[in-house]
Amino acid sequence: MIRIKAVDAENLLDVCQLTTNQDSIGGAAAGHFYCNAVSIAEAKYYPEMHPNAIYHNNLLIGFFMYQRLENQAETATIRRFMIDDRFQQKGLEEKAFEQILRGLKIQGVKKVVLVIDPANESAKKLCLSFRLHLSGEIHQAECRYELEL
Repeated sequence: MIRIKAVDAENLLDVCQLTTNQDSIGGAAAGHFYCNAVSIAEAKYYPEMHPNAIYHNNLLIGFFMYQRLENQAETATIRRFMIDDRFQQKGLEEKAFEQILRGLKIQGVKKVVLVIDPANESAKKLCLSFRLHLSGEIHQAECRYELEL
């Protein structure tokens, strides 16, 4: 069972240790700007950002952060989405993304935007499997996929 929980004092360090690469080097150390720690810090300065931990059967498996602007409350932009390397290729990405979409819909979101690196083929595949469509908008070398809920 997939469960979403806000990042808090209890899970903060564990969320920061999640990684998408097999050598367990965190995002910033591996040269990736958006490690989970940076995303969580970013959320402290931008209140429209919402960092969340992803659990499967009470085991932390991933992280996502979405942005919801006050003047565009019906739209949620997923800025970060990752499943730890140990749990990839097990169908958990799809289950987690499905739960994320369900939760956003319950909150009144009508449109979801997912921002991805154009070179990330697994993210593109995920987008297409959930019928997100490329909006044609490329911003700061990132592609935007959209879905009406």
